Amino acid sequence: MNENDTLRQRIRERQIVFGAFYKTNSPLITEIFGYSGFDFIIVDCEHSGIGYESMENIIRTADSVGLSSIIRVPCASDEHIFHALDAGATGVQLPNLSTAGEVEESVKFAKYYPLGNRGLSRATRAARYSFWTNETPYVEFANEKTLVSVHIENKEMVEQIEQVCALEQVDVVFVGPADLSQSLGIPGKSSDPRVVEMAQKVFDCAKRHGKAGGIFANNEEAVKKYINMGATYILYGSDADIFAAATKELNRKFQQYR
Repeated sequence: MNENDTLRQRIRERQIVFGAFYKTNSPLITEIFGYSGFDFIIVDCEHSGIGYESMENIIRTADSVGLSSIIRVPCASDEHIFHALDAGATGVQLPNLSTAGEVEESVKFAKYYPLGNRGLSRATRAARYSFWTNETPYVEFANEKTLVSVHIENKEMVEQIEQVCALEQVDVVFVGPADLSQSLGIPGKSSDPRVVEMAQKVFDCAKRHGKAGGIFANNEEAVKKYINMGATYILYGSDADIFAAATKELNRKFQQYR
């Protein structure tokens, strides 16, 4: 783990942090995100082809440019969470959970005893392959530094948000507007008042419990709206979105010369 990573601390202090989903598996892109001043990336192992070996190299590159790395695991099972954290990630983002009970079971895989039951191996990158020399013991350090974000992407999870936010291991409750709209039977209508109302309920609950409210936004207007609603963990598009928008704009400028 990167000893200088302060993302979890800043989130606990209710500082606003900005990240993007990361899908391209390119050291160059990782470095650009870091040098440009992003706080973190979410390596998207749910909706991309990124596997364990590539994930570890992405984390390694992110560490080199002071960029926090959150892994959105394919699903919230123990082996995926173990691999992400053993590779040295700042934290994990857990998708596809439907009840507070499922959340309670899954978040324990991200923490060592007494906070959870994460499998302990010191022959990992996170523990410096057993060369850990920090004055704080590795297990305590990992429990303190590891960030856990939980997707809130269906109406059932919103209804149980108090129980989710009461869990000690949870740092961020992350609203997925598109998935919420689908859960409500209005797919694609992420700005519908019913979706916005649910997001507000999640943010309000997070604040009461000392957690961060997170959300995905794809334009500056949405960023402002969600920050005013109480969100502090903002995902702005993805590397693919950013590149596609830039190339689309360039092509628009080229049209006059064709």
